[in-house]
Amino acid sequence: MIPVTKEIPKISVNKLISIFQKEKGDAFIPGCMIISRTTDNSAHYQKIHQLSHPFSLDAFVFILCESGEFVITTNSNDLRLKKHDLFINFPGQVIHAGVPDDYKEPIAVHIAVIDLAFIHEMNLDIKPIAQKLLDLRSSQYMELPENVFSELTNLIKSITDEINNNEPDSATNDILRSLMTAIFFKIGRMVDKKAADSQIDKEVFNKNIKYFKDFMVLLGQNFRKERSVGFYADKMHLSPKYFTTLIKRASGQTAADWINNYVILEAKNLLKYSTMNIQEISYSLNFPNQSFFGKYFKHHTGMTPSEYKKQK
Repeated sequence: MIPVTKEIPKISVNKLISIFQKEKGDAFIPGCMIISRTTDNSAHYQKIHQLSHPFSLDAFVFILCESGEFVITTNSNDLRLKKHDLFINFPGQVIHAGVPDDYKEPIAVHIAVIDLAFIHEMNLDIKPIAQKLLDLRSSQYMELPENVFSELTNLIKSITDEINNNEPDSATNDILRSLMTAIFFKIGRMVDKKAADSQIDKEVFNKNIKYFKDFMVLLGQNFRKERSVGFYADKMHLSPKYFTTLIKRASGQTAADWINNYVILEAKNLLKYSTMNIQEISYSLNFPNQSFFGKYFKHHTGMTPSEYKKQK
C-alpha cells in the first residue's frame, strides 16, 4: 500500500513490486517491473486502486492502454488514457492513477517501470533521444497507431520472456539492453512525428547535451534549496551568461525557466496533494517567509498559494 504521509512519498521500484505481487506473465528484477493488469479481476482492481495516492519514484513509467479507459494524474494534470494510448511518467514526477469512477467496462493495461539505477547498470544509452523525451514532457501521452502499439507490447513481452524463461548469462544484459533501447527509439520516432515542427536545433542540443544533463542532475538535487542561476553555473564551472546560453540552446528554455518550473511544480504538488500548510511548504522550499513564497508563486502562476490550494 502506498503510505499516506504529510510529505508526498518517494517510493522505489522494489516497493511497487511488493504492491503488485508477482503473477504469471509478470517480470520482476531489481529496478525493473513489467506487468499486465485488467479490472475484470477484482484483485487487480484493488492493486490499481492502491496507486490512487500521489507518489513519485526515480524511474520511467510506461503505461500502454490495451482497452478501456484509465485515469492518470501527473504534475497536476489529469489525463484519460484510452485504447492504444501511451503514457510516460518521467523520473521524479508525482503520479497517481486509477479507474474512472464513471467507467464500468473492463480495462487492460501494460505497465513497465524502469528506474535510473537500472538504466545506468545496463549501460542503456538514451542520450540520442533525450531531446525527443523532453519534447514529450509537454503532454506525456500520445495516441499510437495500432501497428506501433503492437510493436511496443511485443517488445515488452520479449523482455518479460527473456527475464522469466532464461537463466541469466553473458548474453542477458545485451539482449535486455537491445530490447529496451528499441522501446525508447520507437517512442522517439513517434515523438518526431508528433513534433515535426520543433524549432529546437538538434545539432546544437547534441553538442551541449552533457551540460544540460549535468544541469538536470544538479537541479533535481538542489532546486528545493537553490534558485540562483549563479549557483548552478558555479557548480558547472561556467559563467552565468555562458551557462544560460548553453541551456537555452540545448533545451529551448533558459536555466532560470527550468529552475522556476521545478520549484513551482513542486509547490503545486505540495499544495494539492500534501497535508502541509502554506508556511511549512514555503520553508520546505527554502523561502525566507510565507509572504515571499506567496509573491513568488503568484508571479509565476497568477494566483496565490491559498487560491491554488482551494482548487483541490
